[in-house]
Amino acid sequence: MARIADPEKMDSIKRAVMECVIDYGYAGVSTALICEKAGVSPGYLYRYYKSKEELVQELVDSEMQAIMKNFISDIDSSSTLYEAVYKTIKKLFMGANAEPMIAKFGASVFMDLKIPAEEKSNNFRSIFELAEKCIKLGAKTGEFNLNITPLEVWVVSFTIPFRYLSLSFELDKNKIFTDEEVKRIAQLCINALK
Repeated sequence: MARIADPEKMDSIKRAVMECVIDYGYAGVSTALICEKAGVSPGYLYRYYKSKEELVQELVDSEMQAIMKNFISDIDSSSTLYEAVYKTIKKLFMGANAEPMIAKFGASVFMDLKIPAEEKSNNFRSIFELAEKCIKLGAKTGEFNLNITPLEVWVVSFTIPFRYLSLSFELDKNKIFTDEEVKRIAQLCINALK
């Protein structure tokens, strides 16, 4: 008979993975460290995951999909690029106020290129398609330099907000983001793309 996973232990394992990735980067995460932080034995973890990579993979893919889905929705529902960027950054920062660890993990996922993603080439292709949508909207509204490339859009759109979030938490562990910061960082992104 198959054993049923204890939801509290599984949640502890996932939170431990997030903490480890945030604190040590992907390269510094080990199964032993995850198990120690989660308070479970390696045997328990291996009943449900073949490896550290599989566990991290599950969380990374889930986080990347959620962020991408939100950004696509924000672009499709906005009349200006500033509006789309503002909506996305607002979700990110207000989400960080509610769940700092999840936001820090999301930032770690996007900033650490060594973190594997199951379909990394598909994720990159999706990000480039998203960047193309941004370029079209920015060109239509006159908010973009017409020579901007999808890679430049990607770097600006993800690096500035995620790095700002990460550094803010480094400087103040109890950081609460404001709408004024959302507006400033959104404008900073738009200015960088002109």
